[in-house]
Amino acid sequence: MNLLIVDDDEEVSSFVRYVLEEERFNVRVAGSVGEARAHLSDFRPDLVILDRGLPDADGLDFCRELRAAPATAALPVLFLSAARSPADVADGLNGGADDYVTKPFAFVELVARVQALLRRPERAARA
Repeated sequence: MNLLIVDDDEEVSSFVRYVLEEERFNVRVAGSVGEARAHLSDFRPDLVILDRGLPDADGLDFCRELRAAPATAALPVLFLSAARSPADVADGLNGGADDYVTKPFAFVELVARVQALLRRPERAARA
């Protein structure tokens, strides 16, 4: 399974990448929305892990962009963000995310949520 991590915090994205690669996922990392768009031109992720606070755009706007494009409309999106108020979480979920994990987080929970999103019946129908 292919995963795309979009997070400008290199320490976080490096650790998340390592943990997910240990779980046998193929992972690419983008530090900005622009980099994520470039990856999407030649990489088909099965899930996107997306931060809200990115240097070139709000992750929420990028999530809406993914939902609006036919090629990525059904792509599962998991927010991994320091924006942790109930309103932030609600905005993320209402903006199109399938799940929302706040930083700091436990890797075991993140992996479990990724695996849960990837085994949903609607995901299997798209594959």
